[in-house]
Amino acid sequence: MARTTQEQTQERHAFLLDLFRQQPDISSKEALESFKDKFGGTINMKTFNQLREQAEDEVASAAAAAPAPAPAPEVEAEPEAEETEATGDDAASRLKAAAAAPEAINGAAGAPAKKAKAKGNGPKNIFVDAPKEHLTFLEGIIQQFQEAGAANIRIDHATDRWMVVVVDSK
Repeated sequence: MARTTQEQTQERHAFLLDLFRQQPDISSKEALESFKDKFGGTINMKTFNQLREQAEDEVASAAAAAPAPAPAPEVEAEPEAEETEATGDDAASRLKAAAAAPEAINGAAGAPAKKAKAKGNGPKNIFVDAPKEHLTFLEGIIQQFQEAGAANIRIDHATDRWMVVVVDSK
């Protein structure tokens, strides 16, 4: 098998990035088939997922950078809240995607999240390793649970990169 040069690798990555930017709803199977048709080979799935995520991030940031209609003068503090909500919505869609296909996110995002076992008594610690916006979204969800009366879930410790969630069994 011939080795690919750095230029060939960059060309292949650029092809996939363009494909994902132009057709954000393309399935993985279709994208891999297009790649195989163009280059006659396959690509590492980790690299494939990283390129897809990069293209999605670029599309999302471009959409966020698009000018929004001017707000009424009396509502000057709300544009910041709208930006936060847009980031939260983006994080929400990513978390939903992660729940649907955890192996895809784990391959691209580094260390997988450790899940608590359902056996035994006492508190269960769940270690979550994710980007800051995902952790912020998860923190908001946990706060909503607590406000709704769930006294058995709390954040034990958190940084910008990870968080430990404690769930007390009832």
